[in-house]
Amino acid sequence: VSYVLRSLTRAYGLRACEWAKEAILLIPSTAVTESESSRFLNALSKLASEADSSALFGPLEELSDVCRRNRAVQESVQGALKPHQLNFVRVS
Repeated sequence: VSYVLRSLTRAYGLRACEWAKEAILLIPSTAVTESESSRFLNALSKLASEADSSALFGPLEELSDVCRRNRAVQESVQGALKPHQLNFVRVS
């Protein structure tokens, strides 16, 4: 995941940070605290402006732990991030 985030921030800069912020805001506050979200977003913003990705690992691991807290939290996070409507198109 860290390599994907690094690639996105290199390719899209601060736009990638905005996308991440929009995704984080979908997660219920009962699942992820404001400080956890802030640490992750700050680290991602730093990654977008600098080449060093080592600062992202701690906050990313912390945010990953959110989904491992318990089943109810995991389901609420997955439900919040799941698209409300999927449009499938056959590709030939």
